Amino acid sequence: MLSSAVNLVAALLALGTTANPLGNRDNSHDDSLFYITLEEHWISPAFSGPSLATLGPELTRQAAGPPAVIDEIGPIRLSNMTANHVRKQVISHPSTPRALEHPDLVACANDELAAAIACSPDRYAGFAFLPMAYPLQAAAELERCITQHGFVGALFDNHLINGTYYDGVVYRPFWAKAAALGVPIYLHPTWPNETAYLAEGGTYAPSDDGTSYPMSGGLLLGASAWGWHQDTGLHFLRLYAAGIFDEFPTLKIVLGHDGEMLPFMLDRTAVLLGPHNTKAKTSLLATWKRNVWVTTAGMFSLAPLAVVLRTTAVDRIMYSVDYPFSSNVRGHEFMTRLRESGMVTEREWRMVAYGNAQKLLGI
Repeated sequence: MLSSAVNLVAALLALGTTANPLGNRDNSHDDSLFYITLEEHWISPAFSGPSLATLGPELTRQAAGPPAVIDEIGPIRLSNMTANHVRKQVISHPSTPRALEHPDLVACANDELAAAIACSPDRYAGFAFLPMAYPLQAAAELERCITQHGFVGALFDNHLINGTYYDGVVYRPFWAKAAALGVPIYLHPTWPNETAYLAEGGTYAPSDDGTSYPMSGGLLLGASAWGWHQDTGLHFLRLYAAGIFDEFPTLKIVLGHDGEMLPFMLDRTAVLLGPHNTKAKTSLLATWKRNVWVTTAGMFSLAPLAVVLRTTAVDRIMYSVDYPFSSNVRGHEFMTRLRESGMVTEREWRMVAYGNAQKLLGI
């Protein structure tokens, strides 16, 4: 047995192949291994400092506060990217719903992002932030960022601070512009307003019946632990039901966090929701196949990804991290597990790692 094993290893080495029965790989010197990540955040000077308390108070009232490096776009970020095989980040602003009502401030933030990208254009690309409270101005700002700054799409909060989604007639000019430009729109979760927090997060204040719990837990129930994911998925379904994807069939929508809960519910929802009871002319499954891309941002478990792979074509799935709210280290560990899991082929793994992003974004 021993001699047979030795002979097998020798034969593989003679062919230039490394035997590795456990499937583990030493990728530390593999120059062909790299990632392009799409949901990576930065707070520009226009949004930071005193402005952040007004524009994004939810960021500051979290127990841990915003990550210390959220406003850094220089050597710390680049070093972290390099150490974890991230060749390029597509950078966007994090959830600051009140900023959606300030077109001038949004334009300033986009200009600052463009200037930051220009310092390392081979490592960074940009998604525009848009003043979605004003659809015509949002359309104009999207076009400006694409044509003047070379941004590759837009990423913005899932709804306005008052809860308004973007499925109304007033938003048709914006969706028309996005379709005409041919760039992806990344619907990003955002903070619910106070009314929604109370409904989703429970009671924050001490109570005699013992039903209260720490405010930090309530915030997370309404936001990143659950609420804002299902809310973003609901927004996509509202766009579908409003007929947006039939009116603009070339629209490209990106949903993070393994599809914002939709892949798990997709088949059931498609049975109950369709042309028979909405303004949509195309089935939900056909729309999902035609108009949607999914990223792994912040989701580093193989189990939910297995559902995504069963419901979404592999050429529509893209690796992302959600830096700095999530870790490039954990992301790379996750991608290594995926590579060794047998869930995808090597070619498919590289599509998820960078190939699909290159194709979608033209980078």
